[in-house]
Amino acid sequence: ALEEKANKTRRKMDQANRLINSLQDNKDRWIASANEFKSLKMRLVGDVAKACAFVSYCGPFNTEFRSKLLEEYFHNDIMTKEIPVSDGLQLTQFLVDAATIGEWNLEGLPSDDLSIQNGIMVTRSSRYPLMIDPQSQAYTWIKQREPELTKNNCILTLNNPNLRDSLKMPMEMGFPVLIESIENEVDPMLDPILEKQVIVKGRSKTIKLGDQEFDYDDKFRLYMTSRLANPHFSPELAAKATIIDFTVT
Repeated sequence: ALEEKANKTRRKMDQANRLINSLQDNKDRWIASANEFKSLKMRLVGDVAKACAFVSYCGPFNTEFRSKLLEEYFHNDIMTKEIPVSDGLQLTQFLVDAATIGEWNLEGLPSDDLSIQNGIMVTRSSRYPLMIDPQSQAYTWIKQREPELTKNNCILTLNNPNLRDSLKMPMEMGFPVLIESIENEVDPMLDPILEKQVIVKGRSKTIKLGDQEFDYDDKFRLYMTSRLANPHFSPELAAKATIIDFTVT
């Protein structure tokens, strides 16, 4: 009985030693991970500033100019202000996860880096997107992403004589609207929507278009596309909408 008890105790000691040794092996890795996490928290301010600047200002440019703005102008400005920032920050990985990218790809958005950046801007910008889309990539993606567009006949053009009335139902019900074939200007009638001039009255929200007030639902989304390869949008329009270049070169 004593021998059996001694053997049992020995086995417990061996297991405990193996556990302690394995934890000791992981100690260095845990310390390195803790230090990396601490460094990441310090760099987070600069990384977020860089990401915000990218989403806000880089939409109208192609890949080359986006990279130049991001890695030279934005990065150097942050370094000059002595704000900690990550070197070689991968914005697509920083702003969106692989599952969301896979979902966009299934909806028809190409998997190249430029298209993923454009997808981030469309979904993350506070202003409604105006997409430069000569190859109809954005048009195809938005149609598959928002099936209610086709179901509710919410694909419109600025030439539509009943444009204002056509916007009434989507704004009231919170449906998406796609206005296609925009050239160099947008009808000033849409300015209250672009600027989100929402009037709150009690529990209801309204937007005034011309001399009429329409009920407004926060789920309402507006997309705009232009078939022109090199449109000349005014600075005023650029301030009201997020211009995004979907052109594939």
